[in-house]
Amino acid sequence: MSNHVRYKTFDQLSFADLIVYSKLPPHPFWSNVEQLVDFSFADTVCSVLYSGKGQRPYAPSLKLKIHLVQSYLGTSDRRTEEEIMANLHIKRFLQLPVDFFGFDHSTIGLDRSRMGESMFRACHLYILAQLYQHGLWGDRDEKWIIDSFPTNVHLARPGAYRLIQHATIRLVKHLRKYGTQPMLKALETLPLDAVGVRIGKSPPPAKRLLAFSKLVVQAYGLLTWFDSEHVKPLLEKWEHGKRSQELQDTLKRILEENSRPVDPQGGPKERVEETVQSDEAKAESSEPITYEKIPRAERPKDRIISAVDPQARVVKRSLPIIGYKTQNLCTSTGVILDVRTIPANEHDQHATADMVSVIQQLFGVTPSALLCDAAYGHGWHRELLASKNIRVVAPLPANENPKGLFSSSEFRYDADKDVYTCPGGQQSVQKRYIRQLKGHQYYFEKQACHSCPLRSQCTSSKEHGRRVFRSDFEELYEAVRQYNESITGKAELQQRLIVERKNKELKNDCGLNRIHTRSRAGLQTKALTAAMVVNLKLIVRRKATPKPGFIRRARKVAG
Repeated sequence: MSNHVRYKTFDQLSFADLIVYSKLPPHPFWSNVEQLVDFSFADTVCSVLYSGKGQRPYAPSLKLKIHLVQSYLGTSDRRTEEEIMANLHIKRFLQLPVDFFGFDHSTIGLDRSRMGESMFRACHLYILAQLYQHGLWGDRDEKWIIDSFPTNVHLARPGAYRLIQHATIRLVKHLRKYGTQPMLKALETLPLDAVGVRIGKSPPPAKRLLAFSKLVVQAYGLLTWFDSEHVKPLLEKWEHGKRSQELQDTLKRILEENSRPVDPQGGPKERVEETVQSDEAKAESSEPITYEKIPRAERPKDRIISAVDPQARVVKRSLPIIGYKTQNLCTSTGVILDVRTIPANEHDQHATADMVSVIQQLFGVTPSALLCDAAYGHGWHRELLASKNIRVVAPLPANENPKGLFSSSEFRYDADKDVYTCPGGQQSVQKRYIRQLKGHQYYFEKQACHSCPLRSQCTSSKEHGRRVFRSDFEELYEAVRQYNESITGKAELQQRLIVERKNKELKNDCGLNRIHTRSRAGLQTKALTAAMVVNLKLIVRRKATPKPGFIRRARKVAG
């Protein structure tokens, strides 16, 4: 690839700079990184971001080093700027003059957005390739490990009314900022007065219902405006149409998930008139209500919770996950191969096959096994990875009954008759296939279960008999169960704990557990930068001579 971009270069270091840097002792981390890793690849990879005309930009290799310094220290953009100005070890690593202070904190953030996820991923792969050349991973008998950890974000979770307002305002602001003059004139004809109305903390029920209905009507009117015959021709050659369509889709989905039409035969309007007795409220309720808020319990679980970050989700567990999870694919030697940021409600195993395939295809390396926890051990997932010549080693989900009753393992299956026999000697009478769970549900006769002396130990249902589920992958599970109980299987499962140390480095040392950005793209770039730092630590530990006693975790800077 030819590079026609000329980057800004610093003047030759002065004699004073050389004296200062010569008096500095070698830094246990940055000095070794400079010797072991070549960052010049970034100048070529990122050259597509520049035109080659106008003022010369700073070299991407320098900017990449700045992002790595920030991730290593776990600091904000502003604090990173201060560290570059004051820390001589960092200045020497960046090859800057001692008196240089030209990197503004806003420039660091803008450059991170400019590079984007794709460029950071390319840089991660280049560093990973250098680790491969050093022989730190890629052996034939090497095992890979995958696990996820929550990445909670500081996300505001407004109610349905404010959520619809936020989505509508973002779309209107986009139009007013980038729309053409004819589009802005056409936009003025739309009634959007409800978009800026803030209802109080405890408004009358009639006022609250009418305000919500009016807001939804105007939001749908805005979406319909884009499809009108007068506006459509104006959007055909609009360069910002793609972003506008994304905002429209977000607003439409938020409306569908939080509002619904009112039955004209009564309902909400009648309830308002019953609960509100004041003359003012009765006067307001005379206006027809066309939309109502969907009760929270009836809204979809996979709903959008933020108009600013529509990909974020919330999962309610013993420790709730607000935002995202980070998937970490590493080797048994501790090299991080890939990191992937996924919504909090996405199942861990869904991204695994793609993450493994990317590394497998780029480097031509296939692990002897993929070690993971029970969340990745479903039968269809094992078969999918087996098609890529990857063996999954993972514990099976617990087969115990959550109510302490007879587990499914205590029921004997007869393959010839395709029936189950319970501990009381009764056989199942019918079965039904459950597509979502990929298996059959076997049913026992209701009367037989109710008259069985073991009923209290088997089922607590008063309306149905006992049910037993058999997966389509039951034979595969049996083979896995036998392997996991073997000495080899137990030893391989024990190696899975290596990923916990890598998760700790990503979360605590590189700051992924205290992320201040909210978008998935921003989190992904932070995660890729953290992965590069963890890999740099590994190459220093393994290849630097003499062995450095480098700082494993950056000390907290006061202030």
